[in-house]
Amino acid sequence: MSGYDPLLTAALAVLGAAIGLMVRWPLDALRYRRDDEVGEPPPGSRWWLPLATAAASGLIACRFGVERWPLLLPTLPLAWFGPWLSAIDLDVRRLPNRLLSAHGVVVAVGVGAAALISGDLNIAIQAAVGGLVAFVVFWILDRVRPGGFGWGDGKYILIIGAATAAVSLSVAWWAFLIACLASGRPCHPVPPPASQLPLRALASCRRVGRP
Repeated sequence: MSGYDPLLTAALAVLGAAIGLMVRWPLDALRYRRDDEVGEPPPGSRWWLPLATAAASGLIACRFGVERWPLLLPTLPLAWFGPWLSAIDLDVRRLPNRLLSAHGVVVAVGVGAAALISGDLNIAIQAAVGGLVAFVVFWILDRVRPGGFGWGDGKYILIIGAATAAVSLSVAWWAFLIACLASGRPCHPVPPPASQLPLRALASCRRVGRP
């Protein structure tokens, strides 16, 4: 693959594993649970978190390498926040607003930095369009099937749309398509919960060629 750097891939995989370990500790304390959720059964071990963040980080590094490294800035947050949010969603079936806000800010800063470093304003434009389109699709699906989503899903879908569209609009499309196929559903019905989308979105980054 053009620009592939095994050292960069290994370094980011190790960084991802470290982030996964750091995230796992506060998660085990269950501080994200509300008062009415405290009595729920324990979620079990999150041993998979460091593996998920490491694999996702390495996958992104492998995709972009050194030649297109600015695109790591908006996409790596998917690898770091995605498993974190998924672990919470699997436990309490919701996505915390504060964590989503932090994720959105990090992606927005990454998009802006990538556009400035690359000297390519299209990165920011594509991210804005991708995020908007993703949210509109979510809104339409939520109207078609009320109660199928939560608004945390809508916020997260916007973030994923912006991050993947920063690479290219075709990547954002593939992210949605792969998510639908992986969930075993055609693309017009409701897609899977948003917390399950990040790694599928990252897979699309790996599959789609240079835009």
